Amino acid sequence: MNKIKWLIFIFIGLVSASGLVNAAAPALLGAGDTVSIWVKGEPELSVERQVGRDGSIIMPLIGSVGVSGMKTNDAARLISQMLEDGYLKDPLVQVTLKGKGSKKAVTASGVAPASPSATDKAASAQTADRQLLVEVVDAASRTGVADVAMMLGNKIYQSNRLGQILLDESSGYVVVIADGFSTAAGQLEEMLKAGNPSRIYLKPIKLAESVTITVVDAFTRQPLPNVEVLLEDAKVATNRQGSFKISLIKKEFGEITLKRKGYRQHRQVVDFKGPAEQTVMMVRDE
Repeated sequence: MNKIKWLIFIFIGLVSASGLVNAAAPALLGAGDTVSIWVKGEPELSVERQVGRDGSIIMPLIGSVGVSGMKTNDAARLISQMLEDGYLKDPLVQVTLKGKGSKKAVTASGVAPASPSATDKAASAQTADRQLLVEVVDAASRTGVADVAMMLGNKIYQSNRLGQILLDESSGYVVVIADGFSTAAGQLEEMLKAGNPSRIYLKPIKLAESVTITVVDAFTRQPLPNVEVLLEDAKVATNRQGSFKISLIKKEFGEITLKRKGYRQHRQVVDFKGPAEQTVMMVRDE
């Protein structure tokens, strides 16, 4: 998995623990509904579509996707799977129901009509009035932070390479997550600092210089030597003491895969902020 997924996992845990953000229940999609599809890091794939009479939408790259009768989270999972099949690696997708529509107003392709009604124009104007451009900034270097994940109003945003995000809301509880920085959360109005555009500052976190991991038998708690360890493109093995070291750390989280004859393959997320010594258990394959 890529780093943004780890950030989202942290975010979900944060939201669940705090109880301060109440995510809306997944909406059921049907013909005529207008949906917004957001694909992390792929602006050309992040589009707004209307569900066609046949219950499908047309997506770049993958074409027709049947979503009628599905919940928004299930539709996002389906689109993610289709994008992952030969196009993207570990795509992160969010589907949001923008409005319930009439089946009569839907085109066969599922693309929203080109000529908006007066009501649509008024709604668009109201949305534009609420939009707010903010810049997420490194508090130490005073430079913009790219690939920030931000949740506001049950919607996930991502910053561009300059750290800028165009928000659809100008107030509310916000959670801001970025690899290598402390998570920031609170009321948007209180977090915004003066600037053009307004700024949100993130504090860099200190990563461990190295992390030593010891692999042990889950039953006996004895160290396991000669365990094959896969970390991204690197491959090492545990020593006689069942340990291995990860150095030159540049990111907050990583995933290791452990393999040893007679044991079940094990995957685990490693927190590179510490502690400097960690233990991982493997279960016998019986």
